Amino acid sequence: MKGGSGSKDRYATEETVRHRGYDRKRDDDSEEAVEEEEEEGEVVDDPRWDKIRGRVGRIGGSRPRKEDPRFSRWNKRENWGKKTWGEAAASAASPPKLVGEGVYGVGPVLAALSAGRREFYTLFVQEGLDLSSNNRKKKDKKGFENVLALAEKIGLSVKEASKHDLNMIVDNRPHQGLVLDASPLEMVKIFELDAVSSEENDGRALWVALDEVMDPQNLGAIIRSAYFFGATGVVLCAKNSAPLSGVVSKASAGSLELMELRYCKNMMQFLIASADNGWRVLGGSISSKSVPIHDISPGVPTILVLGSEGTGLRPLVERSCTQLVKIPGNIYADSLSVEGNGNQTGDGPEKSTSAEEFRSFLAVESLNVSVAAGVLLHHLIGKNNSSGGDDGDQFSDQ
Repeated sequence: MKGGSGSKDRYATEETVRHRGYDRKRDDDSEEAVEEEEEEGEVVDDPRWDKIRGRVGRIGGSRPRKEDPRFSRWNKRENWGKKTWGEAAASAASPPKLVGEGVYGVGPVLAALSAGRREFYTLFVQEGLDLSSNNRKKKDKKGFENVLALAEKIGLSVKEASKHDLNMIVDNRPHQGLVLDASPLEMVKIFELDAVSSEENDGRALWVALDEVMDPQNLGAIIRSAYFFGATGVVLCAKNSAPLSGVVSKASAGSLELMELRYCKNMMQFLIASADNGWRVLGGSISSKSVPIHDISPGVPTILVLGSEGTGLRPLVERSCTQLVKIPGNIYADSLSVEGNGNQTGDGPEKSTSAEEFRSFLAVESLNVSVAAGVLLHHLIGKNNSSGGDDGDQFSDQ
C-alpha cells in the first residue's frame, strides 16, 4: 500500500508539473502574440484575444496593461482635425489690414480716384486676374485699365492680393478684383440753405433730405437716383443715419464720391430755416393729408424730405414740411374683394375679405424709400433736365 500510494503521488506530481509547464508555455506564446499584434497595429475581432489579454494581465502583474490598439488608433484620429486646422491657420497669411476703409468695385474705385475727395493709401488688385476681352466685359476691362492708369498717375501704391484676402476685406461682397484703401468721406455741416437766388429759380434746384435712413443699400440707391436726375445735393441726419461706407458707395455705383453731401444735427430746424429762405419743403408721406405727386407743379426750388424705411417721417419732421406728397398706386378696392367658396355654392354663411384687410395683409401700402425717391425725383426735376416738354415725356416713357 505504501509503495502503491507513493507511485500514485509521484505520478500525480509529474502530471501536474507537466500541465503547469504547458500552461506557462501557452501563456508565453499568447503574450508574444499580443505583443506582435500591438506592434503591427492590426485589429482582431476574435473575442478569444480579449480573454488572452486578461489572463496575461493577471499573470504578468508587474507590467502595466497596454491600451487596445483599436482605441489608441481612434484617439490619434481625434487629433487629426486639430492638427490640420492648426497647420492651416499657421500657414495661412492674415488678410491685409486697412488704414482707412475699403472702397470696392470698378465704378466706385474709379469715381473715388477721379473725385479726389479722399486720402488714398493702397490699391489692392486681385492676383492672377485675367483682363482679356474673352474673360471680362468690355466695360469692366476699360474701367479696370482706367483705375490702374489713375493710380500710376497719382503715385498710388498698388499691391496684389489673393481673391480670398479681398473677400475677407469686403466681407464677401462683389469687389470685381479691386479694393481701395482710403480715408472716410467728410461731410460739411449745414444749418440752413441760403435764400433762393434767380439762378436757382430755373427749376433745377432740388435738395434731398433724408430723415434717419439706416439701410446702406437704400441710402446708396437714393444717392444714385439723386445724381442721375441732377439733384443739387443730399442732406443727412448727424445721428441715426447709415454711415458713408464702401457698401453705400457700391450701392450708389460710385455716385457717392461725386455727390454734394451735407449733414445737420437738427432736421426740424434745418427745414424750418430753409423754408423761411424761400424753399418749398415737400415731405413724402402716406398720411391722409398728402396730395398726389402729379398735383404738384415742378420748377420751384424744393427740398424733398424722405423718412426711414419702417416708420417714415417723424411727426416733428412731418410738421416742418410745407406740404406732404404721396405716390398713388393702382391697388383698387374693387379688385381686392375676395369671396369664399361658401358664397359660390350657397352652402354656409358668406365669407369675404375687405380691401383694407387684404391690403394690410400684403403690407404694400407704400413703396420702398429708394424706389419712391426715384419716382418723386423724376417728377420734380427729371423732366426739367430734358431737351423739351414733349420730348422729355417721350424720352421718359421709352
